[in-house]
Amino acid sequence: MAKNFHEQYEREELPLPPDRSTGLVFTAIALIVAYLWRNDQTVMTVAVALAGILGVVSLVIPIAIRPLNIVWMKFALLLSKVMNPIVMGILFLIAIVPAGLLMQVVRDPLRRRRPTGDTYWISHQKLDSASMKNQF
Repeated sequence: MAKNFHEQYEREELPLPPDRSTGLVFTAIALIVAYLWRNDQTVMTVAVALAGILGVVSLVIPIAIRPLNIVWMKFALLLSKVMNPIVMGILFLIAIVPAGLLMQVVRDPLRRRRPTGDTYWISHQKLDSASMKNQF
């Protein structure tokens, strides 16, 4: 591809977050799951054990969390490709469409409404040559 274009259409690769922080986030999520399902002994035990393992591994050898970090980042990119159009569509329907409908009711900038009268000519004030000097 020619390099003389102003815009670059290639996406640069997003850097991964640190492995340790990803491991700690998953540890916190496992602890939250354990707290929410504290009445179910099986789910709580598995979640606490997983939180302990993830916490120790992410603090001692964070490089072991790298595959989880990569999968989580790919999931985040996929989720952004799905959610961004949905969110933008909702914003369009909430903000732009009502504003456009209101403008069509209140204003007529294209003069699409037919004038009431004998002619379609738009009346304007008479211009004199003095008003045409120093236009810029």
